[in-house]
Amino acid sequence: MYKKLPIILLFTLFSFFGTPLTAQEILPELKPSVTVDDSVITLGDLFSELTEKQDMVIANAPDPGKKVLISARHILKLTRANNVRWRNSAGVTNVIVSRMSMVVNYEDLADELTAELKNLNQSSQNLEIRFYNRNGKIHLPNGFDAADISIKNITLDRRSDKFSALVGAPTGAGGETLHTINGRTVSVTMIPALARTIRSGDVIKASDITWISMADSQVSRNIIRTSDQLIGMTPRNQIKEGSVVRLSDVNRPVLIKRGALVKINFNTSKISLSTLGKAIEKGGKGDVIQVKNNASQKIISAIVLGPNLVEVHTDVSSLVLLNQ
Repeated sequence: MYKKLPIILLFTLFSFFGTPLTAQEILPELKPSVTVDDSVITLGDLFSELTEKQDMVIANAPDPGKKVLISARHILKLTRANNVRWRNSAGVTNVIVSRMSMVVNYEDLADELTAELKNLNQSSQNLEIRFYNRNGKIHLPNGFDAADISIKNITLDRRSDKFSALVGAPTGAGGETLHTINGRTVSVTMIPALARTIRSGDVIKASDITWISMADSQVSRNIIRTSDQLIGMTPRNQIKEGSVVRLSDVNRPVLIKRGALVKINFNTSKISLSTLGKAIEKGGKGDVIQVKNNASQKIISAIVLGPNLVEVHTDVSSLVLLNQ
C-alpha cells in the first residue's frame, strides 16, 4: 500500500498537468464549487490564482438560481488543448457551479396580475388572488426585479374563478424563460380591525383601527364593517392585534355601575329639573337603564349621558308623577 501511493500521486500529477511539477511551482487550484453572476462560465471562475486565459468560456451558466455540474475530465480536456496547467489536490471530480439570482415571489406580482384580471373581468369590485403555489418564486439575474417580468397571456374561468397566467422572465443574455402561474380570484371586503392589542375596559380610538381585506364569503352579519361601530367601544375580553372584531366582542364602556349614585335630569319642553337616584343596572353611553328616584322611590327608565349621569325625557304631567 505504501509503495503504491507515490505511483498514484504521480499519475494524478501527469493526468492534470501533462508534465511533472517542480518543487517551486505554484499552480492554480481547482475549486470544488463556485458561484457565478453571468450567463457563461469562464476558466477563471473554476480556479483560484489563475493568471492566464481567465476569460476563456468553459460552458453556459445555469439559469439564475440553478446549479450545474462540470466534470474535471471536461476541464482537463479544455485546459490541455490550451496548455493551461493546474492542480487538483482535493481530488474534485465535478465542480458545482451555482448561478446568483434575485428572487421574485409570486406575491410580488399580485398587484399587476390583479389589475390584469380586473380588466379581463371588466369589474370594479375589490379582488384579490390566491396562488395555488403559495411559495412560488422566480429567479432573475442580478440587477433585475419584478418590474422586468412581463405578462404574456392570462385567462380566467368566470365559473370557477380560476386563472392561469403565462409570464416571461429575463435570463440576462437577451432571452427569457416562461413561467405559468395558477390561482383563483376572490371577491373581498375591507373591514376594520385593531392595529394593536386592546384589553377589556380600554376604549377603542380611531388611531387603534387598521383595515384588512376579507373574502366576501367569510364576512358574516356579526362582523363589524365600519369604524363607527368600533370607535368608543371596549372589548368584552382582550382582542389581539389584527383580529377580526365581531359585534359580540365589544360593548359600550360602562359609565354607570350597578348600585351607583346617579344624577337624574328630567327634561320637558318647558321645564328641566334634577334629582338623585340609584342605578339598578349598569350601562354605557346611550344605553337605556333602570334607575330608582331617591325622592319618590319609583323605578324609571333613563338614558345614560355620561359618568353617573342619566336623562329622562317626559311631559309636564308625567314629570309630576315621576317625582311623587
